[in-house]
Amino acid sequence: MPRAKPPVSRSPRGVLKDKPVSMRLLSTERDQLERMALEENRSLSSLARLVLLEGLAAYENRSLRAVAQGTPSC
Repeated sequence: MPRAKPPVSRSPRGVLKDKPVSMRLLSTERDQLERMALEENRSLSSLARLVLLEGLAAYENRSLRAVAQGTPSC
């Protein structure tokens, strides 16, 4: 009898799988995320993580520029 293959993790090494982050989305945002995930052949979680990482970098850059200019980042 063939042995079952162990599950394959698609998360990058070091990702905290036991500490998920939940967020609430508008239905239009969820639809857009689902469409993009389908187009890129990714799971919703995988795409959401990529979008979050890009957004974090942009947010951090904006915050650093605001600090350098002495203005609030919001």
